[in-house]
Amino acid sequence: MKLLIAIINDPDLTADVLDEFYQNDIKGATVLESKGMAHIMAHYTPFFARFAEFGDKNDRNSTIFVVVNEDEERDLVVNCIESIVGDLSKSETGIVMTLPIDYCKGLIKQ
Repeated sequence: MKLLIAIINDPDLTADVLDEFYQNDIKGATVLESKGMAHIMAHYTPFFARFAEFGDKNDRNSTIFVVVNEDEERDLVVNCIESIVGDLSKSETGIVMTLPIDYCKGLIKQ
């Protein structure tokens, strides 16, 4: 079992990503609104504020958490995300990573 974490750069695409999950029978995702370090630092440190002017005007992200059981399920989730946000190897799309889960209680198997 792994925890897949997806940071979606354009939060306006989050509902479309979740709809794609639903269409592909991926259930149990959790979404949090998030901000990148640079945007937070720009607010508090004048030196970083200059860099925020050159970047994306949107200072929000969406972070999606999904538990996946197998590599095939991970690949399906990534394909769903990329079908909405574009190729994750391109800038300004997002990031996906997985972490091993060594303990979990409360997850209901479907």
